Amino acid sequence: MQKRRALLGSLAIAAAIICAVIVTRADDASDAERLIETLELKAGSTVGEIGAGDGDLTILVARHVGPAGRVFTTELGDDRVRTLRAAVEKAGAGNVTILEGDAARTNLPDGCCDAVFMRAVYHHFGDPAAMNRSLWASLRPGGRLAVMDFTPRGDEEASNPADRDEDGRHGVKAKTVLKELVAAGFERIQVEDRKGRDFLVVVRRP
Repeated sequence: MQKRRALLGSLAIAAAIICAVIVTRADDASDAERLIETLELKAGSTVGEIGAGDGDLTILVARHVGPAGRVFTTELGDDRVRTLRAAVEKAGAGNVTILEGDAARTNLPDGCCDAVFMRAVYHHFGDPAAMNRSLWASLRPGGRLAVMDFTPRGDEEASNPADRDEDGRHGVKAKTVLKELVAAGFERIQVEDRKGRDFLVVVRRP
């Protein structure tokens, strides 16, 4: 009986892990589809992702833009860059260029991208004005920028950008993101509430 319970417990844990993976993959696919649509990505487009994490979105977008397209993708720190590189190599995404990120600049070549995107990254910018200037420089005229992020729980937002990842105020409001991007010279395309606390802000470089 004890062995049976242990087996059932193990199966339950395994099922929970599988469900979590399925949800994550579904979210990745949904987010990639939305980004492709709103950024108007086509075969041959050049795209940048800031703070790519495990690289799932980078890989999905790379498949969409195809061998004639290109994706620049970044992460902070040697360990994260190695993890990202391993994921890209495993996926066989030969049109992806991996770059070391920076807290205040994209490290992308000037004017390289038709579009740039990030997910759950913007609220980590301690100096959003500096990063937004760099995002502007990385985009070609007419290029689009998409920011996927989440609002803080409740209605309290950190007044200092460096505190936006603190417990209790973790996140950033869509109106704040839009305000900071417009101050950098971007033009609003849309602001979209998504599920839960998630939102999408899309702007363009004139």
